[in-house]
Amino acid sequence: MSSKGLQDVVNILEKICRVLYDDSLDHGWPHIERVLGYSLRIMREGGVKISEDLLKIAVYLHDIGRMIGDPHAYYSALIAEELLGELGLPRDKIETIIDAIKAHSYSYNKAGEYGESQLSIVLSDADKLDALGIIGFIRVFLYGQRHGRSLGESINHFHDKILGLEKYIRLEYSKRLAKCLSERTRKLLCMLIEELGQECREEACSTI
Repeated sequence: MSSKGLQDVVNILEKICRVLYDDSLDHGWPHIERVLGYSLRIMREGGVKISEDLLKIAVYLHDIGRMIGDPHAYYSALIAEELLGELGLPRDKIETIIDAIKAHSYSYNKAGEYGESQLSIVLSDADKLDALGIIGFIRVFLYGQRHGRSLGESINHFHDKILGLEKYIRLEYSKRLAKCLSERTRKLLCMLIEELGQECREEACSTI
């Protein structure tokens, strides 16, 4: 496939995904735009040599399976494989993209499964970076409210998952970003807990 043909696929997918994703801050189109921003930043500032077009395709499709349910990365990969095949993308490129989509999942990483391609590493790092910092902090409560979590359950989600994401970040440039964003997350969480009249756990207040 020519570079123009690949760009056409990117443009078609962007139009499709803008319709399929909702406008929610947590996992809708705004999340896709932020992950793309982080991905391009990692690629350029971190000196990672990958196809920008393939990166955009992987980012656009990495959460598309959430419309079906969990495991969302698995369903996203299935949808991507079918859709990209219909659009005429070469099989080797499809494999690279679906491997990256599967490997971005926190659940996969927690189970010790990681993608080895540069594309998969960039996507995974970028997706996790968007779960940190002020945006990540807000996302937890938006998602929690939508899925019936109590305030306490959302707070526990930081301890159970969010504050541990940094250890799954793989590229050095991403790690520097993650450290800064994680510190912001801890500070916000500690301030919230103190407002509720409770004591912060040690891991939440370690940077205060």
